[in-house]
Amino acid sequence: KVLRSPFCSFAVLTTTLSSLLDFKLMIRTVTRKSALLSYNGYGCHCGLGGRGQPLDKTDWCCHAHDCCYNKLNPSCHPYFDLYQYSIINEDIICWNINNSTCAKEACECDRTAALCFRKEASSYNKAYRYYINLFCNGSTPSC
Repeated sequence: KVLRSPFCSFAVLTTTLSSLLDFKLMIRTVTRKSALLSYNGYGCHCGLGGRGQPLDKTDWCCHAHDCCYNKLNPSCHPYFDLYQYSIINEDIICWNINNSTCAKEACECDRTAALCFRKEASSYNKAYRYYINLFCNGSTPSC
């Protein structure tokens, strides 16, 4: 849904069925890449799980995203907590419409990762797509 306002030139307000879908849309909007095809299974830390040293700056974005989710309250469910956000002038604004701290914090984790993917786009290496986790060596960096 596109909203027009005298305070911004472009905004998208969205609510979807799970924050995984929100995250996918965030990534698509700010990177112009498919989250599923470009980032799920990328390197050693993108997608479920994560082990070893991140392979590049894009993989570090995923490691940081994992750390962000791990720091949430244990009662939170970041993959499923519904949240709302807007994209305004190429920035993502997370809203706390439902007074849900969990949803707002999950949104902030997803926002940070999506913007990190955009910032580190030059490090993206197609050879790391669908990377086999068994090849990930070294100790996993601490958060």
